[in-house]
Amino acid sequence: MKQIIREIIKCCLVVIIGGLSLHISPSYAFAKTPEVSAIRIGHSNSKTRFVLDIDQNIKFNIFTLANPNRIVIDISEVEWKRNFGGAKGKGYIDRYRYGLFKPGTSRIVLDVKNPVVVHKAFVIKPKRNKPYRFVIDLKKVSKKVFANRVKKPVPRSAKRKVAVKPQQDLRSLRKKKLIVLDPGHGGHDPGNLGGKGYRGFPEKTVVLSAALTIKKELEKTGRYKVIMTRSRDVFLKLRNRSRIAHNMQADLFISIHADSIKNPKVRGATVYTLSEKASDREAAAMAARENKSDIIAGMDLEEEIDIVQLILITLVKRETMNLSSSFANELIPQLGKAVLLRTRPHRTAGLIVLKGLDVPSVLVELGYLTNSKDAKLLMQKETQQKIGKSIVRAADNFFNKTYVAN
Repeated sequence: MKQIIREIIKCCLVVIIGGLSLHISPSYAFAKTPEVSAIRIGHSNSKTRFVLDIDQNIKFNIFTLANPNRIVIDISEVEWKRNFGGAKGKGYIDRYRYGLFKPGTSRIVLDVKNPVVVHKAFVIKPKRNKPYRFVIDLKKVSKKVFANRVKKPVPRSAKRKVAVKPQQDLRSLRKKKLIVLDPGHGGHDPGNLGGKGYRGFPEKTVVLSAALTIKKELEKTGRYKVIMTRSRDVFLKLRNRSRIAHNMQADLFISIHADSIKNPKVRGATVYTLSEKASDREAAAMAARENKSDIIAGMDLEEEIDIVQLILITLVKRETMNLSSSFANELIPQLGKAVLLRTRPHRTAGLIVLKGLDVPSVLVELGYLTNSKDAKLLMQKETQQKIGKSIVRAADNFFNKTYVAN
C-alpha cells in the first residue's frame, strides 16, 4: 500500500512540475541580453546617420549636452559582439564611445563637430535576414537651436539634500584593514587608448586587470579586506568612487590608472596625492584629463552632496591629505622595485576622485600606454603581481607606523 502511495505522489509531482515548467517557460524564462553586431556611420545630403545592428528590439532615450557638444544615447543594456574601439566618426560625428552605464542601461556618447539635433531616431524591424537596426539621423543646426536642445543642469537649490547622520565607528569593529581599490574609467569611458600604432587594450581594461591581481595579493596576506569600486566593465561617477570609501569608512583608497603623453619615449609610474594646486604642468594636464570622465559621461561635475561639502571645510581634510602623503612616501620606494618610476614620482594635483575623502587616498599611474614597453608590461600577470606585492609592503609599513603614532 505504501509503495502504491509513493508511486501516486511521484506521478503527481511529475505532472505538477511539468505543468509549472510549461507555464513558466514562456513568460519567466531568463531573457537573452540584446547583442550589437555592428556599428555603422554614413553621411549624405547634409545628414549623418548612426546605426546599430542588433538582434533584439531595444528602448532608448536621447539627450544633448554642450561644452563639449555631445549626443548621449541611453539604450537597454546590450552585449557588444566585438570591440568596436573608441572609434573615429564620419560626417558630423567626430568620435563615439560606448559601454555599460549602469545595470540595465548601456550608453553611447557621440562627440559632434558641429551643433546638431537628432532629426529622427527609430528602430527598423528585421527584414530579409537583416537584424533589427537602431537608427539616429543628425542634422546640422544653428548654435541657438542647439543651445535650446541642451539638457539643463538641475539648480543647486533643487537638488536632493542628504542629511548627515552620526555614523557608527566601523573601523574599530574590524579585525582587518579595509582597502578600496578603484580601477579608473569603465563602460563607455575607455580612458587612454595608447599612442599611434598601439593595438593593445584601452586603459579601462588594463587597470581592471591590474586591480584584480592587486586585490588577490592584498587578500592573500590575511591582513586586509579589499573592496573594488568596480569589478567589471561598468561606468562610475568620480564622486561615487570616493563615496564608496567614505561610506565604508575605509582605511585606504587607491585609484589605479595608466597614463598617456605625446612623447612615446616617456614611461614609468607616478603616485599622485590631492592638492588644490598642481605640482607641475604635466600633473595639471593629467588631472584635467582624468577629471573629464564625468563630462564624457554627460554628468554634472558641480554635483556635491552635503557630506562632501562638510568634509571639505573641516580639519579632517588636512589630516587626510597628510596621511595620503605618508602612504605615497611608503609606496614609491616599494613600487620602484616592481616597475620603472618617473622622475619626481610623487606629484600632486586637484583630482576629483581624491576630493571629499576622510580616507587616506592616492591615485597611481602604473605607467604609460603611449610607451610600447609600459603598455606590454602592464598587461603581464607577473608585472601585476609585482605591483600587488609592492602595495602590500607599502600598506604594511604605513599601517604599522600610523598605528604606533596613534
